[in-house]
Amino acid sequence: MKAQTWTTGPKAWGIFVDQHPELGYKPGRMNFHNFLRLNREALRLNDAIRLAKNKFWIAEVDKFCDVAFQCATGVIDVEALNEDASSTDCLEALEFAKNGGRS
Repeated sequence: MKAQTWTTGPKAWGIFVDQHPELGYKPGRMNFHNFLRLNREALRLNDAIRLAKNKFWIAEVDKFCDVAFQCATGVIDVEALNEDASSTDCLEALEFAKNGGRS
């Protein structure tokens, strides 16, 4: 089993931006927080980010990059998650995305 690598949210964001220049995102703390505005629930539900000490975000690098890519490319229905994170449809959409688009 691969060991998890946790780091600060902005550092994980920088890694994601470097891995996916085709998406046109820019590194930086404020760009990370702007991305979280729409994608926080998807990242939290997939355990890609956690709030540490109720102050700052930490991220598991591999999960963060994977889930952030899914959010950025529309695989995860972020709008539905933001409307109601407990909705069965949202949870099914996340499970579908986790399974690589297979039911």
